[in-house]
Amino acid sequence: MKTELLQFNDADLITAGKYIRDGKLVAFPTETVYGLGANAYDSEAVRSTYTAKGRPSDNPLIVHIWHKEQIYGVAREVNDDAVKIVNSLMPASLTVVLPKKDVISDAITAGLDTVAIRMPKSVQAREFLRYAEVPVTAPSANLSGRPSPTNWQRVYDDLNGKISAILCGDPCQVGIESTVLDLSGKDPLILRPGVVTADMIEAVLHKSVRVVTNPKEKVNSPGVRYKHYAPKVDMVLDVSGDMEKLSRYYDGLIASGRNPVLLVEKPQLFGSRNAVCIGQTDDEVARNLFENLRILEGKFDYIIASYTSTTPFAKSVLNRLVRSAGNNLI
Repeated sequence: MKTELLQFNDADLITAGKYIRDGKLVAFPTETVYGLGANAYDSEAVRSTYTAKGRPSDNPLIVHIWHKEQIYGVAREVNDDAVKIVNSLMPASLTVVLPKKDVISDAITAGLDTVAIRMPKSVQAREFLRYAEVPVTAPSANLSGRPSPTNWQRVYDDLNGKISAILCGDPCQVGIESTVLDLSGKDPLILRPGVVTADMIEAVLHKSVRVVTNPKEKVNSPGVRYKHYAPKVDMVLDVSGDMEKLSRYYDGLIASGRNPVLLVEKPQLFGSRNAVCIGQTDDEVARNLFENLRILEGKFDYIIASYTSTTPFAKSVLNRLVRSAGNNLI
């Protein structure tokens, strides 16, 4: 299969929309990461997403919509909390989980009675979804387990020859996947943290929102059941920022014949050691995280990351770092 590179003009958007309706796969930009789009009403197209990514079929997908009214065509029940969230926060880097309509197949939900729905903040994403004319499922457009792509070139690296087209849009400005908010039960639950934090949701709902932190807790969420975001090389994570500890760990790897790199907040403090800035702000760390991992895995054989921020959004970034490092903390 030849993977076409399409642009954001009317002709190419018409082509991309037709590909989706014809059951083909099209990668497209969102503000979080690039997504791999398929027609949510076409079970075969949805199943081909799993094949292209090498994604386990019991890992649910998110259905993407371009305007708020589409949620009623996907969800069986849109309760008061969901209405408040949709009207107050969407479009946003936020996914809501609601009871699904029968039109949404088990291929999307992995047999669950709920469906995850998102209306991206990205104007380019919503423009593509408008041309698609149908709700679109879209996991991240990468090989399963790899760092998510935040530019079209990384999609091409992973999926060239496996999908019909890539819409070559802007680099992603958020850089980590959307918050997943489960509104299908009695109490709102954040199943996957993101840039939309619990505090922001609580301000809209005027009630407490629990964040699921136990990795063994069974949840109705896409993107949390398997190893994610991992570079091809060994990686560890430090959350103390202790420069002496990090330096000793680095020097020990050098002594053992490894070629490590420090991904840290203040690389200038580590002298002649290989060191790269992880970011000056939480937003910068999130925006560059996955791209940094992909760049560094091509130059070094061990990544030592350090991140010390404790803001509400930092917890979401830390979630990705911990998983990228395979829970290997120092």
